Amino acid sequence: MNALLLLFLVYVLLRSVSNGVDRVYDVGFSPALSVGAIVIGLAAGWHMRHVRVHGKIFTLLVFLSAFVVFTCGLSFVVNLGSGKIIDQYAAWYAILKYVHLIMFAILVSSVYRHPDFCSSVHRLYTALLLLIASVGLGQYLTGNTVLVTQYDPYERAVGLSSHPVPFSLELVLTFFVCELSRRKMRLPIGHLHIVVYALFLVALVLSASRTGVALLGVSVGVYLLVQRPLLLPAFASAFALLIWISPFGELFSGLSSVPDYVMRGEYVVWDWRTAVTSFHWRIHHWYYLSMLASERPWIGFGPGQVTSYSPFELTAHSQFVELFFETGIVGLMSFAVFWFSIPLTAMSDRRKLVASNGRGSEQVGILNLWIAMFAGVTLVALFDQSFNRETVAFSHLFVSMFVVLAQPRAAAEVEFGSRYVPMPAGSRIGELGRRGAG
Repeated sequence: MNALLLLFLVYVLLRSVSNGVDRVYDVGFSPALSVGAIVIGLAAGWHMRHVRVHGKIFTLLVFLSAFVVFTCGLSFVVNLGSGKIIDQYAAWYAILKYVHLIMFAILVSSVYRHPDFCSSVHRLYTALLLLIASVGLGQYLTGNTVLVTQYDPYERAVGLSSHPVPFSLELVLTFFVCELSRRKMRLPIGHLHIVVYALFLVALVLSASRTGVALLGVSVGVYLLVQRPLLLPAFASAFALLIWISPFGELFSGLSSVPDYVMRGEYVVWDWRTAVTSFHWRIHHWYYLSMLASERPWIGFGPGQVTSYSPFELTAHSQFVELFFETGIVGLMSFAVFWFSIPLTAMSDRRKLVASNGRGSEQVGILNLWIAMFAGVTLVALFDQSFNRETVAFSHLFVSMFVVLAQPRAAAEVEFGSRYVPMPAGSRIGELGRRGAG
């Protein structure tokens, strides 16, 4: 197996459990791994110095780099000079996380054309889903669950994460990577898949997170709307019924008072008596941060500063509100360009897939499933979790994109260990090695 592919697999496994290790043992394992990923990414970049990557991946990396270097860098420098940066460590750490994401993308770019990429990812993520779901179930059975806020009606499983909400995100995205890679390899659903997927659903319920359930429900719903529209009404009815009769019924029913809360303008002034759920608190928080951000609308208050200015000392719980507050309109637009370049990259070979396989083919269905998942992630980023802060979940999102781009059948025809693997039509392949050989 290629050394970089092995490093990638080991890193994904360790990073997926590192937040749980940090929480249990009060250590700094996660930041150390992030620095390690940056070093590995530099090595992967050096390894690829003679290979021109897929054109869309290159564009995505340029957009992400531009956001980090120019937007975050400008906001940091200007706000540091004006004294608006309250927590310099948080500012540097926020930038470091984006650099980590760039290097992680470079690392995956260097290995996704390997013949064993999809099969290795499937085995790893199946084992990972089994592990994190089993830990969540074990926490519930042994009474090691947590009561996160005053709004929680019962204690929740955290799994190998730092909080029930990231735990639910990681569960759902790990499941989707499993399913996407399984379909990519054209593997039938076996008994192991059934057991692991059942444990995943149990752990998701035990996390008691509306975020994870909404991500799963929206993603499957959008997929059925595109791929199997006749099944959508049945799924929506069954999903709503299961939510209603499950513990989530109480969590979602409290949202019925949100429209009245907004119409009355009660979100303007914080009053816990009118905020019956944490979503009410989020609305007030978004309003507060947005009004404060309007004082510095172009460059914001600096990366990583939202918790320092928050009256609750918490993140915005909305990716785009947080970006607007920290990096202003310039940063929000820059990040949006990068964000929506992700699906454009995943869909870069759609026209060829439709032409060669038909709209109803399995390959197009895989792409549609990924697009549905991305739509669910975007909804989560808008209204709930500050997804750009969740480096584990973001890494899973990137891996899923490369699974869609990978071509295991074509790669299998290439001599094992070759650095030059056939790329999809429309991609830019490095020719330096071929010219040198000539």
